[in-house]
Amino acid sequence: MCYKNEYQKRAHGEVEQIFRELLPEAGLHVREEQIRLCHEMLDALMKNEITLCDAGVGIGKTYAYLTACILMRKYSVLHSGYSGCDRRSVVVSTSSIALQKAIIEEYVPFLSDVLLKADLLQGELKAVVRKGKEHFVCDYRLAQRLEAVRDKNKNQAQMEALKSLRHNFDLDSVHNLSGFDRRLVCVPKFCPRECPGKVECRYQKHLDSSRKEDIFLQICNHNYLLADAMHRANGYRPLLADYRALVVDEAHKLPEAASQMYGRSIGREDVQEIAYFLGREHKGTDGKRLMEGFSALQAEIRKHRKDGTEDMAGKESFYFPPGAGTALAQMQERLQLMIKRLAGNIPYWIFRRMEEMEELFGWFLKNDKRYILFY
Repeated sequence: MCYKNEYQKRAHGEVEQIFRELLPEAGLHVREEQIRLCHEMLDALMKNEITLCDAGVGIGKTYAYLTACILMRKYSVLHSGYSGCDRRSVVVSTSSIALQKAIIEEYVPFLSDVLLKADLLQGELKAVVRKGKEHFVCDYRLAQRLEAVRDKNKNQAQMEALKSLRHNFDLDSVHNLSGFDRRLVCVPKFCPRECPGKVECRYQKHLDSSRKEDIFLQICNHNYLLADAMHRANGYRPLLADYRALVVDEAHKLPEAASQMYGRSIGREDVQEIAYFLGREHKGTDGKRLMEGFSALQAEIRKHRKDGTEDMAGKESFYFPPGAGTALAQMQERLQLMIKRLAGNIPYWIFRRMEEMEELFGWFLKNDKRYILFY
């Protein structure tokens, strides 16, 4: 392998030492595919590049990318062309809660111990799980809830779970907590500026510690990663502390997460629901016309479905041959007229649903390249 400088050479040399000597001494097996994968990842990280790695089951990809990230961070300050801000953390995004827990409780402590004993690290590796505020306890709300149920005949297991939150502020770590209690004691969506518990707030302390320079790894799920990206794109405060590198584990599930968070869809059941509530508002004729138009559109789409091609998710890519495109345009026009006529005469949420439907049809008609369109 050709190295641009001495630091790259030393980093790749330590990959060999770690996987061929240190980890086997600690009880792990030598896996050539794992070593090759780590070299590939480290090379991309040190060159500040993006790489897509196909890692088969059982080759030890987690140790491979964690080791690559450790060595990248270790040598990045010395590596030419980078600024002094390279003490920034690494983000690992995965869809598996079990893997997140394993990385925090097993992988990182094990690697930290092995590398410290070999004098390859100056200090222990620290990692933190990043997730939404609704997963954490609000101490002020917890105190209010405990006071409210103090003299109540509450289920014993649920009461003990509630009391345990005095010491465990991660709601996911507590068993037997009722969904009702969870909603009442979690950190609210918007914290008041003058909250009386702000100074001693465990959640705020958690956020502060998560942004410290000594944090090596931030672990999150794909949804949190995407939410952070949206915050950054819109100029809001990022959810994740600024990071040096990103590893998307189980990346094949990222499109599904994006679809859940940002996807828009319309189906027959949605139209039936809108038509039903229009009928409840004495607009049954409009509801009937809406269903008729959508049924005609579906018939045209089915007629031309054979022209679609399969996408990676197994759904058919969506484009409109002349017949289906005409039916869609007619459906959109019908909706536009209804929206104009019904404005102010139906509940706002029904009106908004109709507007969203009309907007969605418009994206397909224009074949808007900002969106992935499929049927």
